[in-house]
Amino acid sequence: MTPAISSPQNERIKAVRRLQRAKERKATGRTLLEGPHLLESAQDAGVLVEVIFIAEGDTPPSTDAEVIEVTDAVLDAIAPTESPRGPIAVIAVPDAALLEAEPTVVLWNIADPGNVGTLIRTAAALGWNVAVHGGADPWSPKVLRAAAGAHFSVPIAHVESLADLEKAGLTPVATVSDGGVPPDSLVLTGPTALLVGNEAAGLPREIVEGAGAVVTIPMQDTESLNVAAAGAIVMYVLGR
Repeated sequence: MTPAISSPQNERIKAVRRLQRAKERKATGRTLLEGPHLLESAQDAGVLVEVIFIAEGDTPPSTDAEVIEVTDAVLDAIAPTESPRGPIAVIAVPDAALLEAEPTVVLWNIADPGNVGTLIRTAAALGWNVAVHGGADPWSPKVLRAAAGAHFSVPIAHVESLADLEKAGLTPVATVSDGGVPPDSLVLTGPTALLVGNEAAGLPREIVEGAGAVVTIPMQDTESLNVAAAGAIVMYVLGR
């Protein structure tokens, strides 16, 4: 193996660091994975791993990808988190999945990467597909870390409108903080597209009005739940 890269100003390292920005990820179709679990999950799913950066002295992973040793300072520079755990890999972002007539949770303008990742992880655990409309980049390093490898076991599609869902044979069901029916009272006759909205603004009025049903989780002594918690509850109830 060639000597470890020691400068964060190395041109190749600078190119990798730019993948921390959404604009660069979109332009290149590449993103960053951090840690052995995510790397293993990506490899098991057949995702293209282009290059793996390991800390100086670490044992190289068994892989066909290029492996590059870097100093701790360089690993810190390319890592998307404050306390990185190597290895760090550059992967090609998989193509978006097609919408299917299967239970699908739709993340509508959800802004927080932690919430997006948690919802993807929950969907995978409960047997739901995922679709995304705006909000945080679902393939950002922070979302990938929050989802703990779930990206590689669940279809992730993009959706522009309710019409896209209906064309796929899905019935849109909107979640709201009040005014909807309890989710366990719904009588569903086909696969559901469960819409969960932005942390601050919720779902747009036109989306709620255009949905086939509107649900609210009955609660005591609180006005609302975190969107990831609410989405998990409704997915579980409807999935039964």
